[in-house]
Amino acid sequence: MESIASEIEALRNTGYHGENTETGRLNNRDEDRREIGKDKEKGTVLLFVSIVAVNLLAFTTGCHMVWTSPTIPHLKSNDTLINPLGDSPATVSDISLIAGIYFFGSVAGCLVPAKVLDNYGRKSILALMAALMSVASIVLAFAGSVWLYCICRLILGMGKGTTLMLVPIYTGEVAHKGNRGRFAFFMPTLLAMGLVYSYITGPHFSTRVYTLLCTVPILLALVLILLVVPETPYFLVAQNRPRHEVAEVLGKLRSSDDLVEELKQIEGAVVGKYTSGKSSYRSLFRDRASRKAFMISTAAITFHLLSGVSIIHSFLGPILDKVTAAFLSGNTSAIAISLVKLFSTATGSMAVERCGRKPLFIWSAIFVAMSHYTLGLYFQLQELEYDFVFLLAPLPFICFVLFALVYSFGMGPVPFAYLSEFFPQHTKNVGVPICTAIGALLNAFITLVFPYFMEYLGMQWVFWLFAVSCTCCAIFTKYVIPETKGKTLEEIQRMLEE
Repeated sequence: MESIASEIEALRNTGYHGENTETGRLNNRDEDRREIGKDKEKGTVLLFVSIVAVNLLAFTTGCHMVWTSPTIPHLKSNDTLINPLGDSPATVSDISLIAGIYFFGSVAGCLVPAKVLDNYGRKSILALMAALMSVASIVLAFAGSVWLYCICRLILGMGKGTTLMLVPIYTGEVAHKGNRGRFAFFMPTLLAMGLVYSYITGPHFSTRVYTLLCTVPILLALVLILLVVPETPYFLVAQNRPRHEVAEVLGKLRSSDDLVEELKQIEGAVVGKYTSGKSSYRSLFRDRASRKAFMISTAAITFHLLSGVSIIHSFLGPILDKVTAAFLSGNTSAIAISLVKLFSTATGSMAVERCGRKPLFIWSAIFVAMSHYTLGLYFQLQELEYDFVFLLAPLPFICFVLFALVYSFGMGPVPFAYLSEFFPQHTKNVGVPICTAIGALLNAFITLVFPYFMEYLGMQWVFWLFAVSCTCCAIFTKYVIPETKGKTLEEIQRMLEE
Protein backbone atom coordinates (compact mmCIF):
# COMPACT_ATOMS: atom_id res chain seq x y z
CA MET A 1 0.00 0.00 0.00
CA GLU A 2 1.07 3.57 -0.62
CA SER A 3 2.28 5.53 2.37
CA ILE A 4 -0.49 7.46 4.12
CA ALA A 5 1.79 10.35 4.95
CA SER A 6 2.78 10.69 1.28
CA GLU A 7 -0.85 10.61 0.22
CA ILE A 8 -1.82 13.36 2.63
CA GLU A 9 1.13 15.49 1.50
CA ALA A 10 0.07 14.96 -2.12
CA LEU A 11 -3.48 15.96 -1.30
CA ARG A 12 -2.24 19.08 0.42
CA ASN A 13 -0.10 20.02 -2.59
CA THR A 14 -2.97 19.57 -5.03
CA GLY A 15 -5.26 21.72 -2.94
CA TYR A 16 -7.55 18.97 -1.56
CA HIS A 17 -9.02 20.92 1.34
CA GLY A 18 -12.28 20.94 3.26
CA GLU A 19 -13.62 21.77 6.62
CA ASN A 20 -14.22 18.12 7.50
CA THR A 21 -11.36 16.49 5.55
CA GLU A 22 -8.03 15.24 6.84
CA THR A 23 -5.93 17.70 4.83
CA GLY A 24 -8.03 20.67 5.88
CA ARG A 25 -7.60 19.71 9.48
CA LEU A 26 -3.84 19.22 9.17
CA ASN A 27 -3.22 22.75 7.89
CA ASN A 28 -1.98 25.48 10.26
CA ARG A 29 -1.92 23.29 13.40
CA ASP A 30 0.91 23.51 15.90
CA GLU A 31 2.55 20.51 17.56
CA ASP A 32 1.26 21.22 21.08
CA ARG A 33 -2.39 21.18 19.98
CA ARG A 34 -1.83 17.93 18.11
CA GLU A 35 -0.48 16.30 21.26
CA ILE A 36 -3.43 17.53 23.31
CA GLY A 37 -5.92 16.31 20.69
CA LYS A 38 -4.24 12.92 20.55
CA ASP A 39 -4.42 12.40 24.30
CA LYS A 40 -7.85 13.94 24.92
CA GLU A 41 -9.90 12.97 21.89
CA LYS A 42 -13.58 13.62 22.61
CA GLY A 43 -15.08 12.76 19.24
CA THR A 44 -17.51 14.71 17.10
CA VAL A 45 -21.27 15.03 16.86
CA LEU A 46 -21.24 12.58 13.95
CA LEU A 47 -19.37 10.00 16.03
CA PHE A 48 -21.86 10.40 18.89
CA VAL A 49 -24.91 10.21 16.59
CA SER A 50 -23.51 7.18 14.74
CA ILE A 51 -22.87 5.20 17.90
CA VAL A 52 -26.27 6.11 19.35
CA ALA A 53 -27.93 5.13 16.04
CA VAL A 54 -26.43 1.64 15.91
CA ASN A 55 -27.15 1.20 19.61
CA LEU A 56 -30.84 1.85 19.00
CA LEU A 57 -30.76 -1.79 17.86
CA ALA A 58 -29.68 -2.60 21.43
CA PHE A 59 -32.59 -0.48 22.74
CA THR A 60 -35.02 -2.52 20.63
CA THR A 61 -33.33 -5.72 21.79
CA GLY A 62 -33.97 -4.67 25.38
CA CYS A 63 -37.63 -4.04 24.56
CA HIS A 64 -38.12 -7.50 23.09
CA MET A 65 -36.11 -9.29 25.77
CA VAL A 66 -38.93 -8.49 28.22
CA TRP A 67 -41.72 -8.32 25.62
CA THR A 68 -43.18 -11.60 26.89
CA SER A 69 -43.53 -10.31 30.45
CA PRO A 70 -46.53 -7.99 29.87
CA THR A 71 -47.76 -9.92 26.82
CA ILE A 72 -48.14 -13.45 28.23
CA PRO A 73 -51.09 -12.53 30.49
CA HIS A 74 -52.90 -11.17 27.42
CA LEU A 75 -52.15 -14.28 25.37
CA LYS A 76 -53.47 -16.54 28.14
CA SER A 77 -56.59 -14.47 28.73
CA ASN A 78 -60.08 -15.74 27.81
CA ASP A 79 -61.14 -12.18 27.06
CA THR A 80 -61.16 -11.86 23.26
CA LEU A 81 -60.97 -8.07 23.57
CA ILE A 82 -57.43 -8.20 24.95
CA ASN A 83 -56.16 -11.53 23.61
CA PRO A 84 -54.68 -11.08 20.10
CA LEU A 85 -55.17 -14.82 19.53
CA GLY A 86 -58.93 -14.37 19.82
CA ASP A 87 -60.86 -17.20 21.40
CA SER A 88 -57.84 -19.56 21.48
CA PRO A 89 -55.81 -18.69 24.58
CA ALA A 90 -52.17 -19.72 24.46
CA THR A 91 -51.25 -22.99 26.15
CA VAL A 92 -48.17 -23.60 28.27
CA SER A 93 -46.37 -25.14 25.28
CA ASP A 94 -47.33 -22.12 23.14
CA ILE A 95 -45.87 -19.73 25.70
CA SER A 96 -42.72 -21.84 25.99
CA LEU A 97 -42.28 -21.81 22.21
CA ILE A 98 -42.91 -18.07 21.84
CA ALA A 99 -40.48 -17.24 24.64
CA GLY A 100 -37.78 -19.81 23.87
CA ILE A 101 -37.46 -19.39 20.11
CA TYR A 102 -36.13 -15.86 20.66
CA PHE A 103 -32.93 -17.25 22.20
CA PHE A 104 -32.39 -19.80 19.42
CA GLY A 105 -32.75 -16.99 16.89
CA SER A 106 -30.08 -15.13 18.82
CA VAL A 107 -27.63 -17.99 18.28
CA ALA A 108 -28.22 -17.85 14.51
CA GLY A 109 -27.83 -14.06 14.49
CA CYS A 110 -24.43 -14.29 16.14
CA LEU A 111 -23.02 -16.43 13.35
CA VAL A 112 -23.00 -13.91 10.51
CA PRO A 113 -20.26 -15.32 8.24
CA ALA A 114 -16.96 -13.45 8.31
CA LYS A 115 -16.96 -13.29 4.51
CA VAL A 116 -20.25 -11.37 4.62
CA LEU A 117 -18.75 -8.75 6.95
CA ASP A 118 -15.61 -8.56 4.81
CA ASN A 119 -17.53 -8.13 1.57
CA TYR A 120 -20.45 -5.92 2.56
CA GLY A 121 -19.18 -4.02 5.59
CA ARG A 122 -20.56 -3.19 9.03
CA LYS A 123 -22.96 -0.46 7.95
CA SER A 124 -24.72 -2.56 5.31
CA ILE A 125 -25.28 -5.50 7.66
CA LEU A 126 -26.53 -3.20 10.42
CA ALA A 127 -28.96 -1.56 8.00
CA LEU A 128 -30.20 -4.93 6.74
CA MET A 129 -30.76 -6.20 10.28
CA ALA A 130 -32.56 -2.99 11.28
CA ALA A 131 -34.87 -3.44 8.28
CA LEU A 132 -35.60 -7.08 9.13
CA MET A 133 -36.25 -6.25 12.77
CA SER A 134 -38.58 -3.40 11.76
CA VAL A 135 -40.64 -5.66 9.50
CA ALA A 136 -40.73 -8.47 12.08
CA SER A 137 -41.82 -6.09 14.85
CA ILE A 138 -44.61 -4.58 12.75
CA VAL A 139 -45.89 -8.02 11.70
CA LEU A 140 -45.67 -9.14 15.33
CA ALA A 141 -47.95 -6.26 16.32
CA PHE A 142 -50.68 -7.48 13.99
CA ALA A 143 -50.09 -11.23 14.33
CA GLY A 144 -53.00 -13.46 15.24
CA SER A 145 -51.46 -16.93 15.42
CA VAL A 146 -48.82 -18.67 17.53
CA TRP A 147 -46.74 -19.66 14.50
CA LEU A 148 -46.60 -16.11 13.18
CA TYR A 149 -45.55 -14.97 16.64
CA CYS A 150 -42.77 -17.57 16.59
CA ILE A 151 -41.50 -16.55 13.15
CA CYS A 152 -41.36 -12.88 14.16
CA ARG A 153 -39.70 -13.69 17.48
CA LEU A 154 -37.15 -15.85 15.66
CA ILE A 155 -36.19 -12.93 13.38
CA LEU A 156 -36.06 -10.52 16.33
CA GLY A 157 -33.84 -13.01 18.15
CA MET A 158 -31.52 -13.08 15.14
CA GLY A 159 -31.45 -9.29 15.40
CA LYS A 160 -30.45 -9.58 19.04
CA GLY A 161 -27.57 -11.91 18.21
CA THR A 162 -26.32 -9.74 15.36
CA THR A 163 -26.61 -6.61 17.51
CA LEU A 164 -24.57 -8.06 20.37
CA MET A 165 -21.96 -9.28 17.89
CA LEU A 166 -21.67 -6.40 15.42
CA VAL A 167 -22.25 -3.24 17.46
CA PRO A 168 -19.06 -3.78 19.55
CA ILE A 169 -17.12 -4.28 16.30
CA TYR A 170 -18.51 -1.07 14.81
CA THR A 171 -17.86 0.88 18.03
CA GLY A 172 -14.31 -0.40 18.31
CA GLU A 173 -13.51 0.60 14.72
CA VAL A 174 -14.97 4.14 14.73
CA ALA A 175 -14.08 5.23 18.27
CA HIS A 176 -10.70 6.63 19.31
CA LYS A 177 -8.60 4.88 21.93
CA GLY A 178 -9.27 7.83 24.26
CA ASN A 179 -13.06 7.38 24.21
CA ARG A 180 -13.55 3.77 23.10
CA GLY A 181 -14.26 2.56 26.64
CA ARG A 182 -16.83 5.29 27.25
CA PHE A 183 -18.65 4.55 24.00
CA ALA A 184 -18.58 0.82 24.78
CA PHE A 185 -21.02 1.60 27.60
CA PHE A 186 -23.59 2.89 25.13
CA MET A 187 -24.76 -0.62 24.20
CA PRO A 188 -25.55 -1.81 27.77
CA THR A 189 -27.00 1.63 28.54
CA LEU A 190 -29.40 1.59 25.59
CA LEU A 191 -30.18 -2.07 26.33
CA ALA A 192 -31.12 -1.12 29.91
CA MET A 193 -33.22 1.79 28.61
CA GLY A 194 -35.11 -0.69 26.43
CA LEU A 195 -35.83 -2.84 29.48
CA VAL A 196 -37.20 0.10 31.44
CA TYR A 197 -39.21 1.29 28.43
CA SER A 198 -40.87 -2.11 28.13
CA TYR A 199 -41.48 -2.56 31.85
CA ILE A 200 -43.24 0.81 31.98
CA THR A 201 -45.22 0.79 28.72
CA GLY A 202 -46.11 -2.89 28.42
CA PRO A 203 -48.66 -3.19 31.24
CA HIS A 204 -50.54 -0.03 30.19
CA PHE A 205 -51.23 -0.69 26.49
CA SER A 206 -52.73 -3.42 24.34
CA THR A 207 -50.33 -5.94 22.84
CA ARG A 208 -50.62 -4.31 19.42
CA VAL A 209 -49.96 -0.75 20.60
CA TYR A 210 -47.20 -1.88 22.95
CA THR A 211 -45.43 -3.77 20.14
CA LEU A 212 -45.72 -0.80 17.79
CA LEU A 213 -44.18 1.39 20.49
CA CYS A 214 -41.29 -1.07 20.56
CA THR A 215 -40.98 -0.67 16.78
CA VAL A 216 -40.40 3.10 16.79
CA PRO A 217 -36.73 2.99 17.96
CA ILE A 218 -35.67 0.44 15.33
CA LEU A 219 -37.34 2.46 12.55
CA LEU A 220 -35.40 5.52 13.72
CA ALA A 221 -32.20 3.44 13.74
CA LEU A 222 -32.85 2.30 10.17
CA VAL A 223 -33.27 5.88 8.93
CA LEU A 224 -30.13 7.12 10.71
CA ILE A 225 -27.99 4.20 9.53
CA LEU A 226 -29.03 4.70 5.93
CA LEU A 227 -28.71 8.51 5.89
CA VAL A 228 -26.15 9.52 8.53
CA VAL A 229 -23.97 6.68 9.85
CA PRO A 230 -20.62 6.26 7.98
CA GLU A 231 -18.81 3.03 7.24
CA THR A 232 -15.81 2.33 9.48
CA PRO A 233 -12.36 3.57 8.35
CA TYR A 234 -11.00 0.03 8.79
CA PHE A 235 -13.44 -1.41 6.27
CA LEU A 236 -12.82 1.45 3.81
CA VAL A 237 -9.07 0.80 3.91
CA ALA A 238 -9.66 -2.94 3.53
CA GLN A 239 -11.72 -2.24 0.40
CA ASN A 240 -8.90 -0.13 -1.09
CA ARG A 241 -11.07 2.96 -1.17
CA PRO A 242 -9.31 6.21 -2.15
CA ARG A 243 -7.08 7.46 0.63
CA HIS A 244 -8.67 10.90 0.68
CA GLU A 245 -12.06 9.25 1.21
CA VAL A 246 -10.78 7.38 4.28
CA ALA A 247 -9.15 10.56 5.57
CA GLU A 248 -12.37 12.51 5.12
CA VAL A 249 -14.45 9.94 7.02
CA LEU A 250 -11.93 9.73 9.86
CA GLY A 251 -11.72 13.51 9.98
CA LYS A 252 -15.47 13.74 10.51
CA LEU A 253 -15.22 11.32 13.44
CA ARG A 254 -12.33 13.04 15.25
CA SER A 255 -12.08 16.35 17.05
CA SER A 256 -8.28 16.20 17.43
CA ASP A 257 -5.82 17.86 15.06
CA ASP A 258 -3.36 15.06 14.31
CA LEU A 259 -4.82 12.08 12.45
CA VAL A 260 -1.78 10.94 10.46
CA GLU A 261 -0.61 8.53 13.15
CA GLU A 262 -4.04 6.96 13.54
CA LEU A 263 -4.35 6.55 9.76
CA LYS A 264 -1.00 4.75 9.76
CA GLN A 265 -2.19 2.47 12.56
CA ILE A 266 -5.39 1.62 10.68
CA GLU A 267 -3.43 0.81 7.53
CA GLY A 268 -1.02 -1.31 9.54
CA ALA A 269 -3.86 -3.24 11.15
CA VAL A 270 -5.52 -3.91 7.80
CA VAL A 271 -2.23 -4.90 6.15
CA GLY A 272 -1.61 -7.23 9.09
CA LYS A 273 -5.03 -8.77 8.56
CA TYR A 274 -4.33 -9.64 4.94
CA THR A 275 -0.76 -10.81 5.52
CA SER A 276 -2.12 -13.08 8.26
CA GLY A 277 -4.54 -14.68 5.81
CA LYS A 278 -8.28 -14.64 5.28
CA SER A 279 -10.69 -14.71 8.19
CA SER A 280 -11.52 -18.31 9.08
CA TYR A 281 -12.29 -20.34 12.16
CA ARG A 282 -8.76 -21.74 12.06
CA SER A 283 -7.38 -18.22 12.24
CA LEU A 284 -8.59 -18.03 15.86
CA PHE A 285 -5.83 -20.46 16.81
CA ARG A 286 -3.15 -19.49 14.29
CA ASP A 287 -1.13 -17.20 16.55
CA ARG A 288 -0.73 -16.50 20.25
CA ALA A 289 -2.60 -13.17 20.21
CA SER A 290 -5.65 -14.69 18.53
CA ARG A 291 -5.72 -17.70 20.85
CA LYS A 292 -5.41 -15.53 23.93
CA ALA A 293 -8.05 -13.08 22.65
CA PHE A 294 -10.47 -15.95 22.05
CA MET A 295 -9.83 -17.46 25.48
CA ILE A 296 -10.20 -14.17 27.36
CA SER A 297 -13.27 -13.00 25.41
CA THR A 298 -15.05 -16.35 25.76
CA ALA A 299 -14.30 -16.44 29.49
CA ALA A 300 -15.51 -12.84 29.94
CA ILE A 301 -18.80 -13.52 28.13
CA THR A 302 -19.28 -16.75 30.12
CA PHE A 303 -18.71 -15.02 33.45
CA HIS A 304 -21.02 -12.22 32.30
CA LEU A 305 -23.89 -14.71 31.85
CA LEU A 306 -23.03 -16.84 34.90
CA SER A 307 -23.56 -13.73 37.01
CA GLY A 308 -27.24 -14.73 36.80
CA VAL A 309 -28.34 -11.72 34.77
CA SER A 310 -30.59 -13.68 32.39
CA ILE A 311 -32.35 -15.45 35.24
CA ILE A 312 -32.84 -12.24 37.16
CA HIS A 313 -34.31 -10.49 34.12
CA SER A 314 -36.62 -13.40 33.31
CA PHE A 315 -37.84 -14.26 36.81
CA LEU A 316 -37.37 -11.05 38.77
CA GLY A 317 -41.08 -10.28 39.14
CA PRO A 318 -42.13 -13.76 40.32
CA ILE A 319 -39.18 -14.03 42.70
CA LEU A 320 -39.89 -10.66 44.29
CA ASP A 321 -43.62 -11.37 44.47
CA LYS A 322 -42.83 -14.25 46.80
CA VAL A 323 -40.58 -12.31 49.17
CA THR A 324 -41.44 -8.58 48.92
CA ALA A 325 -45.17 -8.60 48.20
CA ALA A 326 -45.86 -7.58 51.78
CA PHE A 327 -44.43 -4.10 51.17
CA LEU A 328 -43.92 -3.77 47.39
CA SER A 329 -45.36 -5.59 44.36
CA GLY A 330 -43.04 -7.60 42.14
CA ASN A 331 -43.76 -5.41 39.10
CA THR A 332 -43.07 -2.20 40.99
CA SER A 333 -39.88 -3.69 42.41
CA ALA A 334 -38.78 -4.77 38.93
CA ILE A 335 -39.27 -1.24 37.56
CA ALA A 336 -37.33 0.25 40.46
CA ILE A 337 -34.45 -2.19 40.00
CA SER A 338 -34.36 -1.64 36.24
CA LEU A 339 -34.16 2.12 36.82
CA VAL A 340 -31.21 1.61 39.17
CA LYS A 341 -29.57 -0.54 36.50
CA LEU A 342 -30.14 2.13 33.86
CA PHE A 343 -28.72 4.89 36.06
CA SER A 344 -25.64 2.91 37.05
CA THR A 345 -24.97 1.81 33.46
CA ALA A 346 -25.23 5.39 32.19
CA THR A 347 -22.94 6.79 34.88
CA GLY A 348 -20.51 3.89 34.52
CA SER A 349 -19.29 5.30 31.22
CA MET A 350 -17.73 8.19 33.12
CA ALA A 351 -15.74 5.78 35.30
CA VAL A 352 -14.45 3.37 32.69
CA GLU A 353 -11.71 5.61 31.28
CA ARG A 354 -10.75 6.91 34.71
CA CYS A 355 -10.65 3.55 36.48
CA GLY A 356 -9.97 1.17 33.59
CA ARG A 357 -11.79 -1.98 32.49
CA LYS A 358 -9.92 -4.44 34.69
CA PRO A 359 -10.54 -2.85 38.13
CA LEU A 360 -14.22 -2.31 37.30
CA PHE A 361 -14.59 -5.93 36.20
CA ILE A 362 -12.90 -7.25 39.35
CA TRP A 363 -14.78 -5.13 41.89
CA SER A 364 -18.08 -5.61 40.08
CA ALA A 365 -17.62 -9.40 40.26
CA ILE A 366 -16.75 -9.22 43.97
CA PHE A 367 -19.83 -7.21 44.92
CA VAL A 368 -22.15 -9.29 42.70
CA ALA A 369 -20.78 -12.39 44.45
CA MET A 370 -21.51 -10.79 47.84
CA SER A 371 -25.06 -10.04 46.72
CA HIS A 372 -25.62 -13.63 45.58
CA TYR A 373 -24.07 -15.18 48.69
CA THR A 374 -26.45 -13.07 50.78
CA LEU A 375 -29.45 -14.00 48.63
CA GLY A 376 -28.55 -17.66 48.94
CA LEU A 377 -28.35 -17.32 52.72
CA TYR A 378 -31.77 -15.66 52.82
CA PHE A 379 -33.42 -18.43 50.78
CA GLN A 380 -31.68 -21.07 52.92
CA LEU A 381 -33.10 -19.49 56.09
CA GLN A 382 -36.50 -19.25 54.42
CA GLU A 383 -36.41 -22.95 53.55
CA LEU A 384 -35.51 -23.80 57.15
CA GLU A 385 -38.58 -21.76 58.22
CA TYR A 386 -36.94 -19.68 60.93
CA ASP A 387 -39.41 -17.36 62.62
CA PHE A 388 -37.32 -14.23 62.15
CA VAL A 389 -37.12 -14.59 58.33
CA PHE A 390 -40.14 -12.33 57.80
CA LEU A 391 -38.13 -9.49 59.32
CA LEU A 392 -35.63 -9.91 56.47
CA ALA A 393 -38.23 -9.57 53.71
CA PRO A 394 -36.63 -6.38 52.27
CA LEU A 395 -33.24 -8.13 52.00
CA PRO A 396 -33.78 -9.70 48.52
CA PHE A 397 -34.87 -6.34 47.11
CA ILE A 398 -31.74 -4.70 48.57
CA CYS A 399 -29.56 -7.47 47.12
CA PHE A 400 -31.10 -7.12 43.67
CA VAL A 401 -30.58 -3.34 43.81
CA LEU A 402 -26.94 -3.94 44.74
CA PHE A 403 -26.65 -6.41 41.87
CA ALA A 404 -28.15 -3.94 39.37
CA LEU A 405 -25.82 -1.19 40.59
CA VAL A 406 -22.47 -3.00 40.55
CA TYR A 407 -23.22 -5.31 37.59
CA SER A 408 -23.81 -2.29 35.37
CA PHE A 409 -20.39 -0.84 36.19
CA GLY A 410 -18.39 -3.91 35.27
CA MET A 411 -19.76 -7.39 34.61
CA GLY A 412 -22.39 -6.06 32.21
CA PRO A 413 -20.53 -3.78 29.77
CA VAL A 414 -16.85 -4.68 30.16
CA PRO A 415 -17.05 -8.10 28.41
CA PHE A 416 -18.52 -6.41 25.35
CA ALA A 417 -15.77 -3.78 25.45
CA TYR A 418 -13.28 -6.65 25.44
CA LEU A 419 -14.98 -8.13 22.37
CA SER A 420 -14.31 -4.91 20.48
CA GLU A 421 -10.69 -4.62 21.67
CA PHE A 422 -8.96 -7.99 22.03
CA PHE A 423 -9.36 -9.70 18.67
CA PRO A 424 -6.78 -8.89 15.96
CA GLN A 425 -8.23 -7.38 12.81
CA HIS A 426 -7.76 -10.61 10.83
CA THR A 427 -9.78 -12.71 13.33
CA LYS A 428 -12.35 -10.18 14.55
CA ASN A 429 -14.96 -11.16 11.96
CA VAL A 430 -14.97 -14.77 13.19
CA GLY A 431 -13.92 -14.34 16.82
CA VAL A 432 -16.66 -11.96 17.91
CA PRO A 433 -19.51 -14.00 16.31
CA ILE A 434 -18.23 -17.25 17.84
CA CYS A 435 -17.88 -15.77 21.32
CA THR A 436 -21.31 -14.15 21.09
CA ALA A 437 -22.85 -17.42 19.86
CA ILE A 438 -21.29 -19.33 22.75
CA GLY A 439 -22.82 -16.77 25.08
CA ALA A 440 -26.23 -17.07 23.41
CA LEU A 441 -26.17 -20.87 23.71
CA LEU A 442 -25.17 -20.62 27.35
CA ASN A 443 -27.93 -18.06 27.91
CA ALA A 444 -30.55 -20.41 26.42
CA PHE A 445 -29.22 -23.34 28.46
CA ILE A 446 -29.27 -21.42 31.77
CA THR A 447 -32.81 -20.20 31.15
CA LEU A 448 -33.90 -23.75 30.27
CA VAL A 449 -32.48 -25.52 33.33
CA PHE A 450 -33.19 -22.84 35.93
CA PRO A 451 -36.69 -24.17 36.83
CA TYR A 452 -35.21 -27.64 37.41
CA PHE A 453 -32.49 -26.20 39.63
CA MET A 454 -35.15 -24.42 41.68
CA GLU A 455 -37.20 -27.61 41.95
CA TYR A 456 -34.45 -30.05 42.88
CA LEU A 457 -31.72 -27.92 44.47
CA GLY A 458 -33.54 -24.91 45.85
CA MET A 459 -33.22 -21.23 45.09
CA GLN A 460 -30.33 -20.81 47.51
CA TRP A 461 -28.07 -23.19 45.59
CA VAL A 462 -28.76 -21.39 42.32
CA PHE A 463 -27.54 -18.08 43.73
CA TRP A 464 -24.61 -19.72 45.49
CA LEU A 465 -23.52 -21.24 42.16
CA PHE A 466 -23.74 -17.78 40.58
CA ALA A 467 -21.73 -16.37 43.50
CA VAL A 468 -18.97 -18.96 43.05
CA SER A 469 -18.83 -18.11 39.35
CA CYS A 470 -18.43 -14.40 40.14
CA THR A 471 -15.65 -15.20 42.62
CA CYS A 472 -13.84 -17.18 39.90
CA CYS A 473 -14.38 -14.23 37.55
CA ALA A 474 -12.61 -11.84 39.93
CA ILE A 475 -9.65 -14.21 40.30
CA PHE A 476 -9.40 -14.89 36.56
CA THR A 477 -9.53 -11.19 35.72
CA LYS A 478 -6.90 -10.35 38.33
CA TYR A 479 -4.31 -12.79 37.01
CA VAL A 480 -5.13 -13.31 33.31
CA ILE A 481 -6.85 -10.31 31.68
CA PRO A 482 -4.61 -7.31 30.83
CA GLU A 483 -5.68 -3.70 31.20
CA THR A 484 -6.62 -2.01 27.91
CA LYS A 485 -7.26 1.53 29.15
CA GLY A 486 -5.79 4.19 26.84
CA LYS A 487 -4.26 1.67 24.42
CA THR A 488 -4.78 1.40 20.68
CA LEU A 489 -5.99 -1.86 19.17
CA GLU A 490 -2.48 -2.47 17.86
CA GLU A 491 -0.91 -1.93 21.31
CA ILE A 492 -3.38 -4.41 22.77
CA GLN A 493 -2.32 -7.00 20.18
CA ARG A 494 1.33 -6.55 21.14
CA MET A 495 0.40 -7.15 24.80
CA LEU A 496 -1.40 -10.38 23.91
CA GLU A 497 1.59 -11.63 21.93
CA GLU A 498 3.90 -11.35 24.94
